[in-house]
Amino acid sequence: MKAVARFWREKNGKVECYLCPVGCVLKEGQVGSCGVRANVGGKLYTFTYGSLSSAAVDPIEKKPLFHYLPGHRTLTIATPGCNLHCKGCQNWEISQVPKGQIFTDPFYEETFVDPSFVVDKALELGCKSISYSYSDPTIFAEYLIDVARIAREKGLKNVVVTAGYINMPALEEIDKYVDAYSVDLKFFSDEAYRTYSKGRLQPVLETLKYIFEKGKWLEITTLLVPKYLDEDQVRNIARWIANELAPWVPWHLSRFFPHYKAKDLPPTPVETLEKAYFIGREEGLHYVYVGNLWNNPYESTYCPSCSNLIIERRGFEVLRINLKNGRCPSCERVIEGVWDG
Repeated sequence: MKAVARFWREKNGKVECYLCPVGCVLKEGQVGSCGVRANVGGKLYTFTYGSLSSAAVDPIEKKPLFHYLPGHRTLTIATPGCNLHCKGCQNWEISQVPKGQIFTDPFYEETFVDPSFVVDKALELGCKSISYSYSDPTIFAEYLIDVARIAREKGLKNVVVTAGYINMPALEEIDKYVDAYSVDLKFFSDEAYRTYSKGRLQPVLETLKYIFEKGKWLEITTLLVPKYLDEDQVRNIARWIANELAPWVPWHLSRFFPHYKAKDLPPTPVETLEKAYFIGREEGLHYVYVGNLWNNPYESTYCPSCSNLIIERRGFEVLRINLKNGRCPSCERVIEGVWDG
């Protein structure tokens, strides 16, 4: 649905969007890089307010969040559009909107879902949280804020799954209602970000530091994209997490499969995933996981002190939780996470 956007200002007869670091400055009728925001009549409009392209009940482990209320169900929603343009996007059908489509496709008006309906449906389905994912929720910030505000009033948690490519004014507003984040740290190279995603590294690092310093639960995911992500970057990411955030921040290493404009790349070799796992541990990270690799030995949680099995997983399924008041029952070390709520 078309609605006046937030996070914009007039600039020399145009509109400047400051939602994200792309910083589009648009003349009348122009559409932003995201494909879903446009200057109409001297105002910036979002054309996807409540235009749900996806809605599904997922395990929270799929986000991936392994240390946040494990085993609970989350209602996940998305609208079209994205402010990044990753070559291997697996959800490109909804994230990459052709320029001008918003003016001609009735989808954007016909799919409106009221924020309160989303919250009521989550409660009806027995979900403990609402997740904003699939496309990047940065691009539907206005809708996210309105849904999340009602969700919090009704006792639901809010989870944001994002590439973290957002400016501080928008992040600060969204963060008022968010309980947990799963953030992609795709590369540790500005060149790789620009070439693969048409983005930059520094804004993502700033987002991660903001979330961590605000005390929100945070887990980080890195998709191991062949050719674009090398071993030095893997080590630098692990070192940055350990030194700039904390060694106990969970780090998910995800296997890449070719999609969209990256079909010339191979899937991530298993040995590359395993090597990245051990790099993370060598750099002092306590909780390193391997994803998109079925039934591997690195998808369960172990106590960093005594190696006792704490949470046993298979894929997105939690098989066993072995916690005692948030501690390892063997050595009583605190296992960082949000276990009750």
